[in-house]
Amino acid sequence: MAIVRFLEYRQYEESRVEVNNSMMALLAGAGIASHFLQLTDGSERLLPEIFPKVPHIGRFNLSSSSARGILDSAESHLAAMSIPYVLAVHEDYLKTCIKLLERAGVSNAGTANGAKLYNAHGIIERDTGGSFSQLSIHQINSIRLMRNCLVHAGSRVGPELVNHLSTTNSAIEAAWLKVAGRSPSRLQRGDVVNFGFGEVLIALAATKVLAREANEMLQLKLTSETWADLLIEDAAATVPQNLKGSLALDKLRGKARFDYSAAGMTDTNISDALARWRTANP
Repeated sequence: MAIVRFLEYRQYEESRVEVNNSMMALLAGAGIASHFLQLTDGSERLLPEIFPKVPHIGRFNLSSSSARGILDSAESHLAAMSIPYVLAVHEDYLKTCIKLLERAGVSNAGTANGAKLYNAHGIIERDTGGSFSQLSIHQINSIRLMRNCLVHAGSRVGPELVNHLSTTNSAIEAAWLKVAGRSPSRLQRGDVVNFGFGEVLIALAATKVLAREANEMLQLKLTSETWADLLIEDAAATVPQNLKGSLALDKLRGKARFDYSAAGMTDTNISDALARWRTANP
């Protein structure tokens, strides 16, 4: 099914790309810095003495060899910081989807307020009648519970994660190994959870699939009139000049063809929505 590229969906996709690019840039930067510091191997001088003009270097008051050790292990630290952000952005997107279902009268008012990452997918399935990929759901719940261990248990594996991982089947195991090169399925209570770039890739891949599926489920319930209103609100937020003048309808049709074609809006839907917006925003 085609995707409706409404404003919040586009913003979500941009955030995902930003996380991926930032992670890659930081990993590359750490590698370059470590390689460059080889030139100072054996020096007893500390980094602030060697590179006094580097901003904030005084907070990195280490020898070259010590600094290289930290830079060479940067991947696990960067992944541990990236994954909670990926999950937080995904949760926010799911809550946006539920708010749209509330707006359409499909979900009860206030449902989004109680939505969290652990239950938001289930709410969307329940209220739309759709279903998410069970592979991606298992992956995102694994990553979520691993994050919980990191944040709340000093990175130690707890019983909830062990119970969840016990449901890992061969297909789920193979998918983890293909993307990350390792699987968490054999983690036991008390083990240490380690994140790396592979786990970031799993998080990004799973959330991409689930975000698209949530988009498709919205299409099952939102009317073309609601999508038309969202089109107008999108234009008002991004290109407000397109809502003015005699060419407004033509410009909105163009935006509808580019971002909202899957919503099946008619010209009448768009012109009626524009009229409603102009009435509310004289």
